[in-house]
Amino acid sequence: MDLSASEEKQISYLNSILQKVNSAEDNFSETFINSQDYINLLSQFGSSESRKIISLSLLILTKLLEKNQIKKELKEITKKQIIKWISDSTKQQEKLNGIKALSAIFNLGENDIGKSCLEKDDNDEGGILTDLMEFAEFDKEEVRESIIEMLSIACSQVQCRKLVKLNCQEYLSKLMKSKNLKIKSLAAVTLTKLMLDDKLILPGEGNQERKKIVSEEEDENELAGLFQNLVLNEGSEIDVRANAIEGLAYASLKPTVKEMVAYHPTLLKEIFKLVKEQEKLNNNLLYGVAVILSNITSYRKKLSENERQILKLKKIADGESSFEINPLNEDEYVENRIKQIMKFGVNQTLNLLSKNQSQIIRQLVSNIFLNLVTDQTNRGIIVQQGGVKVLIPLVIKEGNTKEGRVFATQALAKIAITMDPSLVFRGERSSDLVRPLLNLCQGENELCQFESLMALTNLSSVENDIRMRIYDLKGIPIIENSQFSDNTLVRRAATECLCNMMFCDPVYELYSDPQSSINKITILVAFSDTDDFETRRAASGALAILSTNPNVCKMILDRPKGIQILKDLLNENSPEIQHRAIECLKNIASIDKDKAELLVKADLHKRMLELVEEGKVESVVVTCAETLKIFANHGLLKI
Repeated sequence: MDLSASEEKQISYLNSILQKVNSAEDNFSETFINSQDYINLLSQFGSSESRKIISLSLLILTKLLEKNQIKKELKEITKKQIIKWISDSTKQQEKLNGIKALSAIFNLGENDIGKSCLEKDDNDEGGILTDLMEFAEFDKEEVRESIIEMLSIACSQVQCRKLVKLNCQEYLSKLMKSKNLKIKSLAAVTLTKLMLDDKLILPGEGNQERKKIVSEEEDENELAGLFQNLVLNEGSEIDVRANAIEGLAYASLKPTVKEMVAYHPTLLKEIFKLVKEQEKLNNNLLYGVAVILSNITSYRKKLSENERQILKLKKIADGESSFEINPLNEDEYVENRIKQIMKFGVNQTLNLLSKNQSQIIRQLVSNIFLNLVTDQTNRGIIVQQGGVKVLIPLVIKEGNTKEGRVFATQALAKIAITMDPSLVFRGERSSDLVRPLLNLCQGENELCQFESLMALTNLSSVENDIRMRIYDLKGIPIIENSQFSDNTLVRRAATECLCNMMFCDPVYELYSDPQSSINKITILVAFSDTDDFETRRAASGALAILSTNPNVCKMILDRPKGIQILKDLLNENSPEIQHRAIECLKNIASIDKDKAELLVKADLHKRMLELVEEGKVESVVVTCAETLKIFANHGLLKI
C-alpha cells in the first residue's frame, strides 16, 4: 500500500483488499496481516485526512477480526505495532498513529486488544498508560486531544475503566483548567464516565472507595453544568458540542441531571436544533441525544419481591444498611419530565433520529416512544404529531435491533389499546401490525403478552381483513396458547381476542366442526364458569356467536356442566352476561323439542319469565321472550 499515492489510488487499493478479505481465501488474510501493507493500513487512522480511506480501513479491520483462523495472530501483531508506536517511538506522528489505531480498536469493541495495550502482561509488554501520562505534557496539542479521546472511548469498556481511573484521573482533572475547549470537554466526558461507574470499587476498599465516589456528587453536577454551557455555546466547534452531548448522556444517568435537562427549555431547544442540523453528519452527537432522551424518560424497573430481596442483600454486602430509592426516579417525576420534553417538540426530534442508519439509535428511539406512551394521556398527542408513522417502520423494516422492534411493537400496542384503531391505523398500517403483535404474544414478558393481545382484540373488532390476517398468519393457535397462561390478565385478553375472531368465517367453521373442536368448546364452556368477570363475558360471548351452529349447541350440552353453567350465567346480575346466556339457550331450544325439553327440565324458563317481568334491559327481555315462545311452540310451555 503506497501511502504517497493519490487518494483515488489508495481507495482503489483498499477496495481490492476488502474484496479479497471478504472472499474465502484465508491464506490471503494471513499473508496480508504479516505484511507492511497491514501496518500501513493501521497508520491511516492517524495519518489520513480522508474519511473514505479511514472508513475503508476500519471496514477491512472489522472483517479481519471476524476471521477466527487468524484472530489470535492478528491481535498479537496489532498489539505489538500499537505499543511500538506509542511507547517506543519518539516521533509524534507515529505516536498519533498508535493512539488513533487503538481508538479504532476500542470503537470496534475489541476489548482484549485494547486492554492488553493499556496494562502490562506477564512478559512486561503493554502498559502504555504509564508512558502516555509520563510524556503527555510534552506532546503536541493534536496528540493530547487524541490521547484523551482514546481514554474516553476506552472508558466505555467495563474492563478498562479501572485502569484509566488508576493511571489517568489526576491528569484528566488537571485538564479541566485547559483553555482548549476540545481537550476540556473530552476530559470532562472521561471523568464523568469514571465517576458514574459503580463497579470501580477496589478489592478490600469497598466502603472507603464508595464514600469517595459519593463525595464526588458536587463534581458531577459541576461537570453537568459545564456540558450544558458548552452545548449552549453556539460559538463552540461542533466537535466540542458533540463531546458535551456525550458527557450529558453519561451524566443524565443521575436523577438530578435528568431534572436539570428536562426543565431547561433553552437547552432542550438547542439539543433538538443540533439534531436537525447534524442529522446526516454526526452520529456520535445523535447517539448522545438519543441516550439523554432515553435516560430522561425511563421508568424505574418494577422489581418483584424476590428481586428486591436480592438487591437488598447485595447492598448490605457492599456495606449499605438501607434500601433507598431516589424519589426523582419515581413514576411521578418521570411522567412530569416526559410532559416537559413533549412541550418542546420531542416527537419531531425522534422522527429525525429514527431515520438514522444506526440500529442502536433506532432501538433507543423505540424505547423512548415506549416510555412516552406509557402515560395514557400522551398517546393522543403522539398520534397527532405522527408518532405512529415513525413507529411502524421501526417495527416492520430492517435496521432496528430485535429488542428495538419489541419496544416499538409494545408502544404501538399501547396506542391500539386505548385509541380507535380505525382512526389511528388506516389501511395497510393495521395489517402490518398483526405479525409483530403475534410475535409479542409469544414472548416471555407477561405485560407484553397482555398488551399485544389487547391490541389484537381492538384491531380485530374493526375490520374483517384484520381478522383474516390473524387467521392466515396462524394466529389462532398462538392466541389459544395464551389462554393457558398463569396470568389472569393474559388469559382474559386471549379469550376476548378469540371472541372477536368468531366473526371470521374460517375461525367460526374451525370451532363448529365436531370432529376437531370439542376441546375448544370445552375450554370456552369452562372459561364461562371462571371467577374473572371479563373472561366469563368473553367466553360466553364466543359461545353465543358459535351457538348459531347446531353442532356447537350439541357440544355445549354434552359438556358435564354445560346446562348448569348456562343457568349460572342467566342468574348473574350483569345484563351482558345474561344476554349471552339467553342467546345460547335460544339457539339450543331452536334445534328440536328434545333439546328444548332439557332446558325446561332445568327450570331455565322460570328465570327467563322473571327477567321479562322485571323488564330492565330491552335486549334481555326481547331474547327471553323469543326463547319462551320457542318453548311454547314445542308444547313445553303455555304463555
